[in-house]
Amino acid sequence: MKNLIPFLILLLFIATSCNQAEVEQLQNENETLKNRLQQQEEEIGNFMQVFNEIEENLAQVRIKEKLIVKNSGSNENGDRVEMVKNDIRAIDNLMQQNRENLKNLGDKLKSSAGDNSQLKRMITNYEVMIKDKDREIMGLVGQLEDLNFEVQDLYSSISDLKLENLEQSRKIDLQEDELNTAWYIIGDEKDLKDKGIITKEGGFIGIGSVKTMGENIDPDLFTQIDIRDQNIFSLDAKKVKLISTHPSDTYILRKNEETRRYDSFEITKPKEFWETSKYLVLSIKE
Repeated sequence: MKNLIPFLILLLFIATSCNQAEVEQLQNENETLKNRLQQQEEEIGNFMQVFNEIEENLAQVRIKEKLIVKNSGSNENGDRVEMVKNDIRAIDNLMQQNRENLKNLGDKLKSSAGDNSQLKRMITNYEVMIKDKDREIMGLVGQLEDLNFEVQDLYSSISDLKLENLEQSRKIDLQEDELNTAWYIIGDEKDLKDKGIITKEGGFIGIGSVKTMGENIDPDLFTQIDIRDQNIFSLDAKKVKLISTHPSDTYILRKNEETRRYDSFEITKPKEFWETSKYLVLSIKE
């Protein structure tokens, strides 16, 4: 019995220690959850504050739109013209603030914790709302331009669209130029061999040999052309051989009947001719 009492006291001490540890763990978890909820509430509060700012900006935009319609009745009055321009500038500033606010909210949402599906929907709704308003303002600016108010450059969306269209046009032009770029070289067999343009494969040299284009061709040896502009290549040769691969029905070798010499190589079907290769190699014998 005397040995049992100390053992029971030890068990009680261990149980009390375990309970205390569990209590502390629960308290820590509770505190963590509480901090997390508080953080989420603060985030939601910040989001709602920005949403309210966007609403206020849109309200100001609607007021400015009405003033523009009112003052655009005549552009002969210098004061009215300046008022319209100032209102367009103010609208532009408000809309830029809205776009920047939404972008910042989107960035914050990506780094925040918890379920943010409702906030995502709200951001999406405001993005749609701002895009619709943006199109509406661009329409208004177009109407003002029709009334000879020079205001297009005062609204960022139109300026950005112009730059975007210009950049897209440049890209298309570059792509078109690239698609319509080709290279050609005309020379005698020895010259083409010395430059590594053609090689001989199969059979004995000079007997039954097959001339083919070299694998590692130096583009600098060729003349660059725009295939939309050049389809005829002048010659003065006794014999002509097309080394590069092109359909036989896409070109014509023209011969001078008096001299009996070839005086030109003409591409009759440019699209089909250049489909197989953008390199034209003609071997001539003078």
